[in-house]
Amino acid sequence: MARTRSNEMTLKTLEEADKTLQEMCEIEARIEEIDNEANDCISKLKESAAAKGKPLRERYKSCVKALEAYARYFRGDLFKDRKSMERHFGTFGFRKAPDSITVSKETADLLKKLGFDQYIRTKIEPDKEAMLSLDDATLEQVRAARKQKEDFFVETKRDLVNQELAKRSA
Repeated sequence: MARTRSNEMTLKTLEEADKTLQEMCEIEARIEEIDNEANDCISKLKESAAAKGKPLRERYKSCVKALEAYARYFRGDLFKDRKSMERHFGTFGFRKAPDSITVSKETADLLKKLGFDQYIRTKIEPDKEAMLSLDDATLEQVRAARKQKEDFFVETKRDLVNQELAKRSA
């Protein structure tokens, strides 16, 4: 079976690594510039669309309020046998909204005191952040384990490249 060569760069010296880091800084700067331009364009388009659409949105809300006021005022006449009225350009009427419950701060305590435990939600789960302070023996007792890993990282120094780019353009 023939071996194929990878398209990835192969670095052999620290100087090559330095040049690669410099190139990465330049790439990051250019990407940021492109993204900022795009975000500016998007923001301007959104502002323009919001401004153009504002009167229409306000008029639409006004129409909904007018239809609601009409329907409520003539509810007895319009909705004797039905909950909605179908018209040529749409339907309006009333729908039964799902029931909801409002509670106070004391509701859970009162439910517990009265023995209505089935109406109280309790979620029990390990606090992994707090468990970091436990030693390995204790973790083993509770069938947990500390997991350590090393992640590779690269931190570029863009300010140096920006200075160099400024010198070139001057």
